[in-house]
Amino acid sequence: MLAKTDADDVRAHNRRAVIDHLRRTPVSTRKAMSAATGLSVSAASAIATTLLRAGLIVEIAEDERAARRGRPGRSLALDGSAASVAVAKIAVGEVAVRVCDYRGELLGEARRECDLAAFGQDEIVGLLATLLGEAMLGLAGNRMPRNLVVAVQGKTDSNARRILWSPALKARDLDIAGPLTALTGVPVGVFNDCSLMPEAFRWKPDFARRDFATLFIGVGVGMGLRLGGTTFQGQRSSAVEFGHINHIPGGALCRCGNRGCIEAYAGDYAIWRGANGRPDEISAGRVSDADMHRLAALARSGEPAATRAFAEAGTAIGYGLGRMFTLVDPLPVVFTGSGAHAMDLLEPAIRAGIRDSAIDGVGADIPFSLADDVDELIFGAATAKGLAACDDEFARAGNAETREAA
Repeated sequence: MLAKTDADDVRAHNRRAVIDHLRRTPVSTRKAMSAATGLSVSAASAIATTLLRAGLIVEIAEDERAARRGRPGRSLALDGSAASVAVAKIAVGEVAVRVCDYRGELLGEARRECDLAAFGQDEIVGLLATLLGEAMLGLAGNRMPRNLVVAVQGKTDSNARRILWSPALKARDLDIAGPLTALTGVPVGVFNDCSLMPEAFRWKPDFARRDFATLFIGVGVGMGLRLGGTTFQGQRSSAVEFGHINHIPGGALCRCGNRGCIEAYAGDYAIWRGANGRPDEISAGRVSDADMHRLAALARSGEPAATRAFAEAGTAIGYGLGRMFTLVDPLPVVFTGSGAHAMDLLEPAIRAGIRDSAIDGVGADIPFSLADDVDELIFGAATAKGLAACDDEFARAGNAETREAA
């Protein structure tokens, strides 16, 4: 006989499986739930009834034609009004906050473009709280979100509380989660934006039960990893610091202060300075998308310096991936960021770099794909992270507790 805690874990697992199914298939039926989760129809139906009573899902009547043929069918969907989550993005020159409902639909947004370099802990926390309030203006009931996920350029601690370092800020080791929760009453998690990116694909059918990487090429070079059904987080910090793997010892100057990093050849500023013959120059801000597209156009036209800059970037990334594939089995890569729009220029050098650096060139033919809008990718990833936390909380709660939580 199962112990009570074991039985509770089984029920929570089954409830979570049903909720996950509704994330992947926004409108479903009890029968489809059973087929997708492996639960019996009676078990899936019982869980659906529990979630209906808790206010987490709603029934949707089929159209009138189905009703005329007999008893109308009832489809099921997540109830957007069950909860809300907030997400924030901190980047060079910009802070933005969004609030989304339980279905992930946008409810409100607020944004500031400003130089954050001189901001300390109090200024960042105050700005995030202000933007959260603005994003919530006019929302029905003005109910506070269940959680706030902060995605930041830079390095964060493994406890998801602190910004250890960011190119947007001069200050380091800033406690964001504690003061922001004290100010707003909302639980806060702080994550590196690139390490979060795989969360955006959590409920995408093409990525279900697959290991893969996301690779950002822009103001820096950052990676996220999805391994064994979990988005990787380090023991000491959140980031997969792919961009700061050393490519050439003593080589080009990186924004982090070291020399020879992958980013020092593949970041947008690295491609820009390579194309403009300005070695070791690091711009104070980010290189605009327009400038990156202009450089790519020059390279496509055969201009030597621009062509060489993109080739060097691709080689650095390829060598990094080849080394990673030596430690971890080769896995598909989703590219994003301003630099990734030039994949036609980068890909040949990336694949050549993998062939030259991996054992027997394993992984050189791995599938690559492109996510065009990096901002939407980050917001989508942070939203998925917040919604998954809600799902886990609701799945583990008992009937009465779930109803109260919702």
